[in-house]
Amino acid sequence: MKNFITKIVLLSSVICLFACTELEQINPNFPTEESFWKTKADFYQGLIGAYDHLQSGEMYGGKIQQTFNTISDEGFTDELGDPLNLANFSSDLDNEFLLTLWYDLYTLIARSYEVIERGESSDVAGIGGIIGEARFLVALAYYHLINAYGDGIAYVDGIQGASDRPRKADPGEMWDFTENMLTEAIEVLPDVYSTSDFGRVTKGAAQALLAKVHMQQNDYPAAEQILSQLVGSGNYALNADYESNFTEELTTGNKEVIFQVNFVHNGTQGETDAAWYFRINTPGPSSIGIWADQLASEFAIRSYLVEADKDGNFDPRMDVSLFTEYSNTTLYGQTWAWWVANTSDIVTGASFYKFNENETVLDEINNGAGYVQWKNGGKDMIIIRYADILLLYAEALNENGKTSEAHQYVNMVRARSNMNDLEVTAGGELSQADFREQIKHERLVELCGEYIRWFDLIRWGDYGPQIANDFTVPATGDVIARKSTFANFRVGQDELFPIPLDELDLNPNLLPQNPGW
Repeated sequence: MKNFITKIVLLSSVICLFACTELEQINPNFPTEESFWKTKADFYQGLIGAYDHLQSGEMYGGKIQQTFNTISDEGFTDELGDPLNLANFSSDLDNEFLLTLWYDLYTLIARSYEVIERGESSDVAGIGGIIGEARFLVALAYYHLINAYGDGIAYVDGIQGASDRPRKADPGEMWDFTENMLTEAIEVLPDVYSTSDFGRVTKGAAQALLAKVHMQQNDYPAAEQILSQLVGSGNYALNADYESNFTEELTTGNKEVIFQVNFVHNGTQGETDAAWYFRINTPGPSSIGIWADQLASEFAIRSYLVEADKDGNFDPRMDVSLFTEYSNTTLYGQTWAWWVANTSDIVTGASFYKFNENETVLDEINNGAGYVQWKNGGKDMIIIRYADILLLYAEALNENGKTSEAHQYVNMVRARSNMNDLEVTAGGELSQADFREQIKHERLVELCGEYIRWFDLIRWGDYGPQIANDFTVPATGDVIARKSTFANFRVGQDELFPIPLDELDLNPNLLPQNPGW
């Protein structure tokens, strides 16, 4: 899709849904007029407008990762103000991370519905697949909105005008709506695209998201059925090398990728879209343009240290995921010891390493202007990959009473990183209860820094002050201190983000506010 996004002029307008002025006053060039939508190229342009929003700094360009990593047990921040308040559960209604997510997800819905509604009344050949892609993007937005803001979000199922005031959704209604959107998308989406279109939504991506929707509702039988189809499809496989998922080199044809957001290396600095946004996950001196947006927790580090690989070395996924005192890697050409001696930003003993633009930054510093250029990174952001699906499948099987069968799918993921089979480490198969706890550990060490953990905590019923307690890894018996800041968790409030006040002021249909806010 890197070629796909450059074939057509990218849309960089921001469409407002309901708490705004006239759409035409926001951006008169956005194709909201029905007369625009005539050819397949027109619909592609509209679809690109939706995809383009995924690349923005407020979305997968950085802020989504920063938000969800920070409020999970694998991340933290040392950045004062709203980021630190978010991490410490001391936010008020004005915290930007709680507010902007709402607007950006509804912007994605708005852009997608322009394609869906115009397409449904069009006779353009091949429009069904384009609509299916847009339906997936709507579902992706709602998946995030429901987890963050709960059931009582704005029910938007079409193009909105400036005077529209959507109603508050009923309990469970948005989950049903999201399931229906994905089911319709699955019926029309292809299994694969050509190499030049790699990154567009496939049938497998819609199936994977639908499985996640069922998992978040603890509907394990429905999830198992879909996950079984994905695993048995033959369309996906684990890469032999774990690290290859997080390099710029393997961007197309990656069999482990189910859905990703594409970024372009060394894009034009003046572009208004964010297709070349430089994602910073690591600390650094401001003199070269690097700063500390998010850090890894001590719990994340210790989780990698409880078990050695088959050769007696550290879990090799740690070096790929984190930059720590145990790292054999360098960050921007410097060792961990150098960073400790030369910067005060490392406060938890680790930084996220996965998805950072290490090589790009080092090249820029050494051979360029000596300063990191904005939007210079090109590493793609994987949203759903096959390892995630295998672990979800194991979790669903276990919950459905098939614990013995579940072990093999965890072992597939462990084997790729030279780890012993789970039964070997544990001295035998785990019970259902122990496997349930073990999967929490397996998902952290495989998926750390991929912004998935927060959704996991919600699904497990763990998102609350209990995360301040120690965690026991069943297979090894190790007890790890988890994350003390969760002792500040305000029960009855922090379970959900607040609906932005200006939305409530302009649209009383969305009252009442979420509890505690």
